[in-house]
Amino acid sequence: MQIGFITDFNWIFQFVFLAFIILMSLYGAKFQIWQMLKQVEVGLAEMKRMFVESRQTAIETFKEYGHSEEEVAKELDQFMDYFTIMPVDLDPAGILKRLDHLLDVRRDRFQEFVEELAPESNESMNQNLENTLEVTQVLGLIYRIVRHFYILGKKTGSQIAVMQIHMLMPELLRLAKAYFDAIGAFSQGKPIGDGIGPLVITKFAREFGATPESYTHEISKEVGYYTVETEGRTVYALRATGPGGTVGKPGFGVKKLMEKHGKKISRIITIDAALKFEGEEIGRVAEGIGAAIGDPGPEKYAIEQAATEYGIGIEAIVIKEDEAVAVGVMDKKILDTVPEVIERIKSVILKRTNPGESIILAGIGNTIGIGL
Repeated sequence: MQIGFITDFNWIFQFVFLAFIILMSLYGAKFQIWQMLKQVEVGLAEMKRMFVESRQTAIETFKEYGHSEEEVAKELDQFMDYFTIMPVDLDPAGILKRLDHLLDVRRDRFQEFVEELAPESNESMNQNLENTLEVTQVLGLIYRIVRHFYILGKKTGSQIAVMQIHMLMPELLRLAKAYFDAIGAFSQGKPIGDGIGPLVITKFAREFGATPESYTHEISKEVGYYTVETEGRTVYALRATGPGGTVGKPGFGVKKLMEKHGKKISRIITIDAALKFEGEEIGRVAEGIGAAIGDPGPEKYAIEQAATEYGIGIEAIVIKEDEAVAVGVMDKKILDTVPEVIERIKSVILKRTNPGESIILAGIGNTIGIGL
């Protein structure tokens, strides 16, 4: 009897196992798609929550400057779909000039929209409101892209479409959370991690006697500089003006200083935040060669072109950050790097320039909350 029972059990087990193999071979892919869609759905719900809450924060911030909540909500929702079409690159000649023009037009349109929606605001607050608007727009864009692939994958049953968005979901969620956490800083005008470049410039200039009154305004759009003397050298310490949220056009500021002072300039030093590798410490300071500026191209090209034309070197000092730190309220670890960065600047000036020469020191970054 025991032997018969074992034989029957084996037969049942083999039947169930065979049925499972057949079932998985026929429906395994569909089950996998369903499982991935459920995971994407959870992330999508979180992205929607962040977008809705950031939108409400933007509405609450804008309505303090002249319009009702209903008017702000209506105008804001219309502007969420605003887009920029990149210039044609089939003929690359002159593409950077065209791109710079389009970016200027885009920025002008954003400023116009903010001025219309917040007529009682001042210039610095307008810049902060512009940053708040851009963060809300980015969160909305991320949400709509993920929703597009989710619905497309669900509608077509395409495993490729679903797998693509499923694999990118953790990184997209991390990016969305970084911007969501940052909207409070932008709406309240607090300094962010990306502002370390302008902060270093101000601290450096103050150390050598510069004051807000000695700051030269508008060498280029929303960018100016301090002129200081150190170790027999003249340093033009350039940054966006602030304290509103702006990056300005520092690349063109460097170019104009080169045109103004010509061969007197012997070095360009750029200071900026840089994206760290996973495993690296936040606030790690590194040095290198090249223009440390994260623009789409025109600003970096302006610096490189000026340096090449006059045959001078470009130094870069960067402070390592991740996305959340870069767009969030400035972390103490980032603030604590200021003395080290200043010492490195002094070292570069002493080792690679001679008395009587001039240096352009450019701090790249968003100046929100960072005054002169």
